[in-house]
Amino acid sequence: MRLKTLLLVALAALGLGASQAKPAYAATGAAYTVSPVIPSNQRSAVSSYFDLVVKPGAVQPLTVAVTNATATTRHLRLSLTHAYTQDNGEIGYKPNGPKDASAQYRLDQLGAASQKVTLAAKQTKRVTVKVTIPKGGFTGVILGGLYIVDEGESAGASANGVQFSNRYATLVGVQLQTSTGAINRVKPALKLQAVGAGIANNRPGVLATIQNPTPTYWGKMLVTAKVYRRNSDTVVMRRTASNYATAPNSHFDFGITQSTGLAPGDYTLDLLVTGPHGRWHWRRNFSILTEQAQRINKKLALKTPFTMPWWGWVLIGLGALLVIGLLWWLIVLLRRRKKDEDD
Repeated sequence: MRLKTLLLVALAALGLGASQAKPAYAATGAAYTVSPVIPSNQRSAVSSYFDLVVKPGAVQPLTVAVTNATATTRHLRLSLTHAYTQDNGEIGYKPNGPKDASAQYRLDQLGAASQKVTLAAKQTKRVTVKVTIPKGGFTGVILGGLYIVDEGESAGASANGVQFSNRYATLVGVQLQTSTGAINRVKPALKLQAVGAGIANNRPGVLATIQNPTPTYWGKMLVTAKVYRRNSDTVVMRRTASNYATAPNSHFDFGITQSTGLAPGDYTLDLLVTGPHGRWHWRRNFSILTEQAQRINKKLALKTPFTMPWWGWVLIGLGALLVIGLLWWLIVLLRRRKKDEDD
């Protein structure tokens, strides 16, 4: 199934203190339209998504007007979703996205998970999701969305004749804070959670798990990574990526990959993240076990490069000493024999 997502608002062009929304675009073949009904506690003048200042303990209605643009009945599914960071450095909003333990609250925890919406031909209906704000309030910002998907599928065919189906979805962004400028009062922070072997974009490599443990978001990050052999200046893998963004209280895997099979051994990751909102630098030692490398390479149909284990070098050293010892013994023996012959 191919999912065609129509973003009514994309909070990907991010900067602290400003919620930049991309304009809505009409999608060819879309069977419905969605418009947010903006309440009086909207923080900014933008009307394409919810940017609300909410009160602790209050019930905040989020209402959208959904219009069936076709002459047949449509069945839609509306879900309350939380924002997360995708591995490609973009903020995602699809239902059941990755969750991070650092989040005090997530938007999908504050209201009904989903509801079905049935629209008659050409009908417009207002649909409301009620969000209950925690009594104690919250720090920073809660970011998510109302995700509407058309449960009806339209069949199609690819160029090679293989059948697939299109499913259209629309997102209305939701940003909540308890006071104007609350997002600016949270200091940006990043953590390097883990480093290890893995697969990214169907290639073997090293995965660095980067976490934003704070209830704020930002973008325009430059990520530079190098992987060295341990205690060496030899770079075996490298990658640079720009314009990365991070969602509040989220994590993502930054993959540093190669086209050949992984070699087991001891390595060091040097990772640098810079941008308008901070600079973070880590050096982390890690190891790729033989079993890990073989499992990953086998999955990708790649050969595992031969790497001499430490005990192999010990055996080679002992062998070399043995050969040297034998040669010395032969030399001594030949000298004695020659001396006896001379006498």
